[in-house]
Order: sequence, then structure tokens, then C-alpha cells
Amino acid sequence: MTNYFVKITHLTEGVKKKINIPVIWGGVHPTVAPEECLDIADYICVGEGEAAMLELADSLAKGIRPEHVKNIWFKDEQGECRNPVMAPISNLDDIPFPDYDLEDQYILVGRKVVPLSEEILKEMVRGRIHFNKPHHFIYETMWTRGCPHHCAFCINDHYSYLYKGHRMVRRRSVDNLVGEIKSIQRKFPWFNRINFMDDDFASASNEQLSVFRDTYKKEINLPFFSLLSVLSSGEEKLSILVDAGLRRTEIGIQSLSPATNILYRRKFFTVDKLLNLAVTVKRVFPPKFCPTYDVILENPWESLDDVLQTLRGILKIPRPFTVQLFSLTFYPGTSLYNKALQDGIISGSEASYLKEDHDRAFSYLNSLFLMINKRVPNFIVRSLAWKPLVVIMESVPIKWFLSQFDPMYRASKKRNLCKANRKRFEWFIEEFSNK
Repeated sequence: MTNYFVKITHLTEGVKKKINIPVIWGGVHPTVAPEECLDIADYICVGEGEAAMLELADSLAKGIRPEHVKNIWFKDEQGECRNPVMAPISNLDDIPFPDYDLEDQYILVGRKVVPLSEEILKEMVRGRIHFNKPHHFIYETMWTRGCPHHCAFCINDHYSYLYKGHRMVRRRSVDNLVGEIKSIQRKFPWFNRINFMDDDFASASNEQLSVFRDTYKKEINLPFFSLLSVLSSGEEKLSILVDAGLRRTEIGIQSLSPATNILYRRKFFTVDKLLNLAVTVKRVFPPKFCPTYDVILENPWESLDDVLQTLRGILKIPRPFTVQLFSLTFYPGTSLYNKALQDGIISGSEASYLKEDHDRAFSYLNSLFLMINKRVPNFIVRSLAWKPLVVIMESVPIKWFLSQFDPMYRASKKRNLCKANRKRFEWFIEEFSNK
């Protein structure tokens, strides 16, 4: 991904110093910025990689220049080759299950690349986002590929252009999905939670979800997480998913401003639709169920009224819930990135390489959203969001004053994160780095 460009560059350079072996990059960033990536890696995979990797490996094994392998870009002494993109895989059941054979997997631990062991794997999947208890071991997978939405800030915006004319949302059979989970359970029986990372898990029909529920409960029967959308999550679908074992969910709000949602290409999203979904979630899910709602802050095109509109809409959601706050990041390949370039807001993609999308500035407006997670009573947040007060607190002198605390705020957040990571990982970083 774009955020990892610098780290993967360093890793690639380190590998090539030690081993005379071709290095290939794939994924989101090589797909949207292949020219840049080709300056570092030997081969680039643009788009989906399963079929392309197989053909590339076959060509290299036979000593054939892979100038015929679609999706693959490379440079050699004969020049640069940019092969066209093949159609996306239509039948996802044709793809083998992910490779969890630990015989030839490696991982960067501390400053050393070490063989991936079951002990390291178990620690890396323990108590992560959504299921965060020490006894939670989370297996991540996907039922679908593609997203029914084309938000202007998202990579799916680029995919819709790259694969224009092809069906983007594709779904595996339930038997294939459940078969994958059962295979990983046989190998690692300690996995006890599932995260389905589909862009919109409930975009399936009621009939498809019912088949999933019946098979999943019978064969797997583990609590699971999935992402949901206001467009696809009616009461009947939510009831089916809860019955199947859905116990954590994340729903994208991003903004409740009509003007911003036009900018984001999310005109389908309104306050009324959000509140209807939130009330349904409250009614259908077990007591104390706490959904997560995503919100994007620090949008340079948003007015004060736009931001306050989002805040006031969120305060109408029945508690408990949490908000996951993002700082708007302009990723190459998206429509919003191109607009930011045209408007002079950014000068290039470098701004997104090192930016952590949760790294927000210390500001009065941002603190109002943080108060929601701190369970500050709604009437207090509403009072503090009184527009004349916010205008004063967001005025140039006050913003300048608060900005003086921004380095300390960011340093504190980073220090706390490093402390948490050390507490969790230091023991095995030391142990495996010394092996």
C-alpha cells in the first residue's frame, strides 16, 4: 500500500544486497503508480496477480522474457515492457486458498528477516482491531472482491477505471469460503475469531446471506466481524448476520454534509439513512453491542458548517458506539488526489507516503469528535459545538495558539503507540532477533 512505499523500498534494497533474486511488487500502490515502483523492483504486477504470477514464474523458470505476461511490467537490457491488463478473475472459486505453509514464509522482526513460525503468527494475529482481547486470535479473509461504491477517496475508484466494462463485484461460493476457514482451522485450531474484510459484506442478497448463515453456523460457528453500508444493510439482512455470528461491525459515515458527499461521490448517504441504520442496529444486535462508525476529518474543502453538520448528526446516534476518526489522505490513483493536485492542495504523492491516516492535528473541532469516544454527555458536546464558540476557537489566533501544542500532542500519541507495541511485541522481537 502507498503508506508502506518507503519501508518496502528499504526492505527491497536490503534483500537485493544479500540475494541475487528477482523482486516483484504487487498490490494497490504498484497498480496506481507502476512507473515509480519499477525504479526499485524488478517486476511490477498491475491489478490482480494470481494468474499473472503463475505465468511470470513459468516464464522465468524457462528463461523466457515475460513480454507476453499480462499485468506484468519490467525493465531489462532490451528496454521497458508494459504489458496490458488482463480481465479480472470472474470465478473466485478457481483461486487456491491462501498459502499458510510456514516452511517458506519469512517476516521482518525488529531489524532481521526471520522464518515465520507458528509462535510468531499466533502473536501477530492476537487481539487486533475489533476483537481486541488477549484470547482473541483473528483470521482475516474475504467473501467478495470489488466494491459496489466508487468513492472519490478510495482505490475502488481507480479499479473501476482500470477494469472498465468488467463486473467488479465478484463473490465466492459459500462452500469455497467455508472450506478455506475449515482448512485454516485444521492447520491452526487456535483461530477463534473471523474478520471478513469485504468492502461491503451485506451487498449479497438475502438468499445468499441465508445460505451463508446456515452453512457458517453448522461448519464454523465463530464470532465474526464485517464492514457494512447504509445502502445494503436493512433489518432482514442484519438479523440474518447477527444469527450467523456477527458481533463486531464498522460502518462508513465519512461525512453527513450533502456538499461533501457530492465531492466524495457518496450522494446516497444522508443523515436519515444513517439514523435508520443506527436504530436498526440497536434493535437487532445483542445488548451492549458497540458498532464503529468511520468519519473523515481535516478535509480542506469542507466549511465549518459541513463539519458541524457531521458532528450533530453523529450525536443523534443511539449509544453505545465508537467513532473511528481519519485524517483525509490523498492517495494516488483516486479522483480526490487529482483534484487536490489541480487545486494546489498537494504537490505530489510524497505527502501520502509517510502520513498515518489517524494522525490528526490538535484542534478544537477535532477534540469535539474525540469527546464522543470519551463518553462526554451529548448535551455538553452540543454546547461546545455552539457555532459562535466554534468560530472563535477556530479563528486564526486561537488555531495558532493550539498549533503550538500540536508537536507535543503528536509526540504523545506516538509515544503511547510505541509503548503499547513494545509491551506487546518486545519479548519476541528480542527472542527471534537473536536467533
